[in-house]
Amino acid sequence: MGGYFFLPAFMMINEAKLHNRHLDDWTDEEREKVKFMYQAGFDRLQAYVDQAQAEDKILFVKEHANFMATPLKQSEYAWSRNIVHETDWKPEFPQLRGSKVQYSTLNDTVLPDSFLHQIQPTFLIRHPALVFPSNLRVTMKNHGETSTEVIKRMVLDISMTMRWSRRLYDFYTTDHPLASRRSRAQPVIIDAYDVTNAPRQLLPRFCALTGLDASKLTFTWQRTPDEIRARLTEATGPAIASYLSTIWASEGIMKEKALDSPEAIDIDAEARKWREEFGEDEARRLEEWVRQAMPDYHYLWERRLKPKPKGKEEEKEAKINVKPSRPLVLEKLLSALRSVRRLLQKL
Repeated sequence: MGGYFFLPAFMMINEAKLHNRHLDDWTDEEREKVKFMYQAGFDRLQAYVDQAQAEDKILFVKEHANFMATPLKQSEYAWSRNIVHETDWKPEFPQLRGSKVQYSTLNDTVLPDSFLHQIQPTFLIRHPALVFPSNLRVTMKNHGETSTEVIKRMVLDISMTMRWSRRLYDFYTTDHPLASRRSRAQPVIIDAYDVTNAPRQLLPRFCALTGLDASKLTFTWQRTPDEIRARLTEATGPAIASYLSTIWASEGIMKEKALDSPEAIDIDAEARKWREEFGEDEARRLEEWVRQAMPDYHYLWERRLKPKPKGKEEEKEAKINVKPSRPLVLEKLLSALRSVRRLLQKL
């Protein structure tokens, strides 16, 4: 398992505050640095694919859809105006020389259609009224007391949306000349509420659709040791560590994080809580982001993989052995994040 191959490029854009400026206004040096980071991300991804093929293993990659979007598409969306003086940026694909590299209309990513059609995508979604406030808390924490008006184009406008997932899903479900109906991978959507509240009814179905081994499923694990958490925080920096703090402290699926079903969430009631927590201006922007994202969320939610209805045997809580493999997985993550940090330091 690997992932976040394009996170370093996205982080570099944020740290350089390039989202505060339209792409047309970037310097040539800034353009070249960002291009280098996206190319490096693709090269790492391709190396991972090659390794999996050589070892005859299933490749599992985790990525945020907005990380994969090209800088041009990000800038167009954040600034709500088309770019007329810039051609879109694509990595070089030496392994595809001699083949036609195509990007269809719904493909906003840095990856060509032919590469995407080698992948069976899974979309993990969650109600925007739960995701966006969490994102805002972490973003404001990492930027001190800076208001959302200042940081909105750095992260928030591009992150507080489900546009990227919706368009990528539509890409996979739209006929394309490079992918026949028989060979193309079918996307799978799962909702975080179902994962949290009915994992034993949902995840075996997910495994069956994706070729994963359901016997390896585990629903409890060891809490990440403090010394490993400290090393991971040092390797990732406080910004990334803040996103991982909850799972590091967990020992299993935390149902308290998803008490209300998506249908039961009242955005008006949530907005009142946001005004108390964030203040009037930030809460207003947050509510706008949430409401704008709801059509895309509903579209994806209606197409999600649903949990299998519980049978009598499944009503009984199964005893799950705690597997002490988590520290080993985190050690691998630590090594990967150190490589990313070294790459960023070279720029």
